[in-house]
Parts: sequence; structure tokens; C-alpha cells
Amino acid sequence: MHQFKTGCLAFVISIAFTFQLFSQNTVSPYSAYGVGLLSEKAYAPNNGMGNAGLAYSSPWFIPVLNPALLGSQTFSSFEAGMSLTQTAIRDELTRYDQVNGGLKYVALAFPIVQGKYGISISLNPYAAKNYNLVQAPNESERLRAGIKRFEGEGTISQLRIANGWNITKNIAIGAEANYNFGKVTDRTTFQNLIQDQDTIFVPFLVAGESTNTFSDFSFVLGGRYSQQIGKNFLGIGATYDLPANLNTTRNTFLQYLSAAGTPLNPQTGITDSSNFSTFNEEGITAIPGKIGVGLSYWKPSKWAVSADFTYQDWSKYENFGTKDANLTTQTEVKIGAEYTPDAQAGDKYLKRVTYRAGLRVNNGPIVVNNTDINSFGITFGTTLPITNVSNVNLAFEIGQRGTLLNNLVREDYFSFNLSFTYNDRWFLRRQFD
Repeated sequence: MHQFKTGCLAFVISIAFTFQLFSQNTVSPYSAYGVGLLSEKAYAPNNGMGNAGLAYSSPWFIPVLNPALLGSQTFSSFEAGMSLTQTAIRDELTRYDQVNGGLKYVALAFPIVQGKYGISISLNPYAAKNYNLVQAPNESERLRAGIKRFEGEGTISQLRIANGWNITKNIAIGAEANYNFGKVTDRTTFQNLIQDQDTIFVPFLVAGESTNTFSDFSFVLGGRYSQQIGKNFLGIGATYDLPANLNTTRNTFLQYLSAAGTPLNPQTGITDSSNFSTFNEEGITAIPGKIGVGLSYWKPSKWAVSADFTYQDWSKYENFGTKDANLTTQTEVKIGAEYTPDAQAGDKYLKRVTYRAGLRVNNGPIVVNNTDINSFGITFGTTLPITNVSNVNLAFEIGQRGTLLNNLVREDYFSFNLSFTYNDRWFLRRQFD
């Protein structure tokens, strides 16, 4: 019971820190579209395998990609993960370097009926916006032109409760309920110019701002079929994220700003002249369904190979009934493997370490200037045992998003993920002879 209280306390403390740090994990001009850039659902152990693992579970870390895998949860597990990403954002002329990071997720999982039914609760980022773009005047508009600045920020988080059942020796099913909450703000500032100078008659900027606040549930279904083949296992997994209509509250307004960015009234010069166009407008943000399938082949505590495929049609995305013309379908292929030389090697520490590598290729869903914004990443990872059952997980990814074609931007990034997994046996009744 002492371990249970300690684990719960750590979980609560981690949640408090997570609320403060989620928003620091994304910087990208491509987060301007839709609800922003989606966060990887995988935790650090799966990160090292190219984020694959819809059909693969291990007793040493929490299975997060498919709720059906929780039926095989062995330990009561607490896991907390952080990430650090260095990104070089460049066009054909300039380069901008950015480092961001923070606590990424916290999760608690435990078996309710050993080998039959398990449950997990976690707090994770779902999507985030963090961008700052400037559109210069077109050469043909020199007589009367305008500079536009586009900015956005905010995070949508998920509180997840997942359940998994092994209904037979070979078949497992699962369900996950996600409470989505958060706030995302998009802002556009327009400055009039005449012959490259501020307009004499309108010596101020005009800013339009829209803030969407999300608060609603979404659901995921999962299943896995596994079959023992000699000493090895073959698994086929599938997940379906149901389409979700998230209740959304929107505030929009126009505001006049001085050249220094101070709010003012153009008639009297009085500051703080916000003029709400809509206040607490209720609507729906439609998130399309997502299908995932995965295949894994493994020898317990020795090696595993996994391959996943996911599909999501973001052309069905809507915000207050309006589609985003820059969104289309998204497909992703993830491949990864892990290898442990000898999990029972005792004092031969390096043989007890797990080594991982993987690859992921993501096509879509963003289209800008009739160009698909794709990404890919090469991953490496390891699990370092710190006790007989608990461990530290490291994962690294080198990747690229976007292109320099058609006056677009390319992002080259290096990502480091670290998590701590504490495994123990809780709720067991001690017996004495």
C-alpha cells in the first residue's frame, strides 16, 4: 500500500507540472492549420521503434498505442516522459534555430484481474499551435500594400482512461475514453503601406483574433489477435479512433493597435478598445476518424519486430462548419525493432539493456501552394534497467518536415525523449506461513 500511495502522489505531482509544460513542445509554421500539429501518441519505448507497436506489448512498459494490450498488463506501472527538440526552420535564404521541450506525459496502469483485465489513466498532449509568420507585400502592390503577420499558440490536452480485456487466450479487445480540453488562439495583424511607408490616414494596425476553447470527449476502440508459434508470438492489432464532434467555444474580435502594438481607439486614442465580434459562441470542431493496423512478431524479453499503418481523412475536418482547404488525407507507415541480448544476465549489465531502432514516413495531411507537407524520421532508442523491473527509456529521432519547393519552409529536427517507468506489484494480499 505504501508503494501505491507513493505512485499516486507522483502521478498527481506530475500532472501539475504537465499542465505548465505541454505548450513548450511544438514550434512549427505548419502548426497554423486545423487544430495544430498532432502529438505522437507513442511513449518513449515505442518512440525508439519508429512509434510502432499497435500489436506488441511488453511487461516492462505501458502499452499506449492500443487499449486492447492492457489486458496483458503485468505490473502496476507509473511512467513519466519528457522531450527536448532542436529544430532548424529554413527557407531558401534564412535559417531559424529553436530548442523546445518539457514534460510530455504521465501515465498510471495496473492489472485489475491478472492476465485478463487492465486499466490505465494518463495525461497527454493531443495537438499544439506555436507559429509566427510574416507575409510581405507583393511587388505588384507597391502603391498600396500591406504587411500581414500570422501568429498562433495553444495546446489541446487529453485525459485518457483506457481498458483492455483478454476475452480468450488469443483475442483481446479494448476501449479508451479521452477528455479533450485546451485553448488555441490564432491572430492576424494587418499594416497598411503606401510607397513602403505607414498609411498617413490610418496610422495604426488592425488585428483580428480568434480563440477556440475545447471541452469534450472522444473514443478509441482496439483489438488484437495473437498466436504462439513455437517460442515466439505473432500479433495483429487494429485501432479505430471514432469521429469526434468536440464542443467548442469561440471568441473573436477586431482591435486597433498603435505601431508599437498598443491597443487604441482610432477616434479618441483611448487604449483598451477591444471590439468583440462574437463572444462565447458555441459550435463544433469535427475531428475525422482514424484507422490503424499493425503486425508484430516477437520472442518475449528477447526481440520484437513491428510494422504499423494509419489512415485519417483530414479533409473532413470542420471548425464551426468551415473546412480547412489546406488539409487532406494523412497516411503514416511505422517500422521498428528491439533486441535484448539476455534479460537474465545478472551482473552483465549491457546484456540486460534493450536496443531499438525504427523508421516512420508520414504523408500529409497539410497541403500548401499545391504541395504536400510530408515528414519522415529515423529513430533509435534503449531501455536501461535500474532495478529488476523498473527502467529508464531513451529515444532519439532525426527527421525532416516540409520542403523548400514552391517558396515553402523545411524543418530539420533532432528530438530526444526520456521516460522513467516504475513497475511494482500493488493490491496483492500478503500471506504468511
